[in-house]
Amino acid sequence: MEFEEFTAGENDSGRRLDRVLRIMLKDRAGEGSVNVFSALRKRLILVNGGKAEASAKVKCGDSIKIASFLLKKSPEDRNSYPNSPEEKAFPNTRHECYANFSLDAATIFRNDSILVINKPYGISVQPSFSSDTSLSQIVAEKFKEENSLSFTPAPLHRLDRFTTGALVFSLSIDGARVFSKMLQSGLVKKTYVAVVQGLMQEEFEWTDSIDDGIPKGAKAFHTVQVSRIPPGSNFQSSPSIAVTKALPLAHGRWNDREVTLARFEIPTGKKHQIRAQSAFHGFPLLGDRAYGGAVIEGREFFLHSIQIEFPSDNSLSLPPKIQAPLPKEFSNFLNSALINWNGQLII
Repeated sequence: MEFEEFTAGENDSGRRLDRVLRIMLKDRAGEGSVNVFSALRKRLILVNGGKAEASAKVKCGDSIKIASFLLKKSPEDRNSYPNSPEEKAFPNTRHECYANFSLDAATIFRNDSILVINKPYGISVQPSFSSDTSLSQIVAEKFKEENSLSFTPAPLHRLDRFTTGALVFSLSIDGARVFSKMLQSGLVKKTYVAVVQGLMQEEFEWTDSIDDGIPKGAKAFHTVQVSRIPPGSNFQSSPSIAVTKALPLAHGRWNDREVTLARFEIPTGKKHQIRAQSAFHGFPLLGDRAYGGAVIEGREFFLHSIQIEFPSDNSLSLPPKIQAPLPKEFSNFLNSALINWNGQLII
């Protein structure tokens, strides 16, 4: 019987063998295609030349041999998901955006654990709809360590395809764990700016419930549903709670419509949170047709993740702030809409 041999790396060390094997086999043979426990029992998978228990902890330098036939990916039918209104409106945008994308040029911070890029307009973070190409794939192909079997660089949060700005990826398993823990603990502060319809004249803090309203695992584009929280409700522990803080920065006009350049902070992180809550409270993002915004010819909305802040004593050697400059198209729009600003955002 023929085997293929792999060597465990530092990012595999200390992980359960079955966990490492599932990730390896998912990448190479497809998710769920191999019963790891059965393969170990039948000695179709060997560790350091011998039989191993699924619960054993992998060590850096371990030799893992897998029967070659287990690594053959079976033909599979690709699911075809319906295109979103955004995909239908701009069918050629995706190809053009990828053709002009440079990961090196987009990088605004990098160390051994974390990569932060200034995400451009029109590129998906994860594979979606009719295309598998995505930022997660581009980053994984460039930074995946050859000596790591179970760790792949990956995005640590999401931005919509047409949202731009600071996007964080893990470059090590420690980076993924620490950043995710800081994010879940509310220690990472994310600030956005957007152009909304209407004259926003005061600061708001919106606390609502957001329900995405689709079965778990569905991948087709969908909007989310926002609803008010009944007075007196104990909403603090609700998983659907969404809190968005909005602050107007400047005002202008576009096609005889009043528009506002607003800053947003989101202590919670729900799908389409800024887009959905802003529209629910009377300020849809200009151009965001999915949530009631007026059409901008040739483009969707202007929403940009402009800054991420981290605790000063974080163990990943991250600076207190990482800022992502506005895209040229965003700045040009602000100037053309006669928004009274001097090029400096209050952050």
